[in-house]
Amino acid sequence: MTDDDSPAVRASDTDREAVVVRLQTAVGEGRIDLDEFGQRAEATYAAVTRAELELLVADLPANAPPPVQIVGQRSPEEISSVFGDVTLTVASNPPQRVGTVFGDVRLDLRTLRTGAGRIDLHVRTVFGDIDVIVAEGVDAELHGRTVFGDRKVQLAPVQRLAGTPLIVVHAKAVFGDLRLRSLAPGDSPSRWGALMERLAQRRPPP
Repeated sequence: MTDDDSPAVRASDTDREAVVVRLQTAVGEGRIDLDEFGQRAEATYAAVTRAELELLVADLPANAPPPVQIVGQRSPEEISSVFGDVTLTVASNPPQRVGTVFGDVRLDLRTLRTGAGRIDLHVRTVFGDIDVIVAEGVDAELHGRTVFGDRKVQLAPVQRLAGTPLIVVHAKAVFGDLRLRSLAPGDSPSRWGALMERLAQRRPPP
């Protein structure tokens, strides 16, 4: 029996799920759009053999191992996640690209210290929200769009602080909200945390 005559190896549920994860990663990276993801995912679950699965991801890069975080290392230029949130508090060298699928992205830039006059951030998510926070007095712009979501810019009406960079956020969300806002250094970025802080301030002393 030649190689061409050998029986095809049937795909398992684990094989199919691995292909779907690769497709979700490709959406987060902008390699395929949501419509194409739906078509390929449907074909993935209908596939019978491994060969059929391989054809569905033949034009996509193989999964790369996650970057190893080393103390003192410069922040990676790109951070991505699948089925998880990305929450970063950035003091220097923010990542240029951040993306996730089925998760939220929150970038807190209030402690950012840099000599750059402008910083461009490219952020995208599918089935998640994007929340970028800058310090009061830092000028920022939000460029991008959302599909089936809201777009909000909530910057404090204060004069721009000298020496601070212009933050330009290029964002795209599918089934999620886009928000660019400013907060004071001590304010909690979450609504629940802010509520707890206000309640603590109103609590009478023992």
